[in-house]
Amino acid sequence: MGTQLSINPWKEMWIRPRETIRAIIQTNPGYMYPLLCFIYGFPMALQLAQNLSLGTRFSAAAIVIGALIVAIILGAVMINIATALFNWTGKWIGGVGTYQQIRAAVAWSNMPSVVNIAIWMINLAVFGGRIFSGDFIETQFVGSQLSVIFLTAVVQLVVAVWAFIITLKALGEVQGFSAWKALLNILIPLFIIFIGVSILAWLFSLMTGTSVS
Repeated sequence: MGTQLSINPWKEMWIRPRETIRAIIQTNPGYMYPLLCFIYGFPMALQLAQNLSLGTRFSAAAIVIGALIVAIILGAVMINIATALFNWTGKWIGGVGTYQQIRAAVAWSNMPSVVNIAIWMINLAVFGGRIFSGDFIETQFVGSQLSVIFLTAVVQLVVAVWAFIITLKALGEVQGFSAWKALLNILIPLFIIFIGVSILAWLFSLMTGTSVS
């Protein structure tokens, strides 16, 4: 492996994901890994704070500081869970990537989360601590606030779609797949998780005597 990356992955990953992830794994599969964990974990931690309505118990500053503290750990946990699933199920369909290579593909595919961080900061500046209320999305916005919500939602949707395309390309590169086969590599573990959750729900309904709709 080389010692110095010959391209700028922060730019090239957006437009040339296959070539970029190839250069990264040839140089250092762990390149920028802690930072990528933070980039992925920080907006996820803020989203959890909103879902749990932590804004009713803590200040916005306390929530952001807490998110900063747990971001790397949360990002690393989620990236490694995804990596383990893709590594495991990918072998069933002929995947050739190592764990470290797949982890690099997953981590760098989540690099567009930097946009989500910017959006969270914009929304925090506009709406303050009430953004961390679980019923925030049900608020009736008007005027400039409605414009902010609409524009940031559109940007998040576009980035999410593009990030998924990047994931297909990067995962396909390290696994030796086409983008379509990489999609299968993603769908298989999702199907397994769905079946597992359904079975657990069924068992729970049997034990509690409730019905599962």
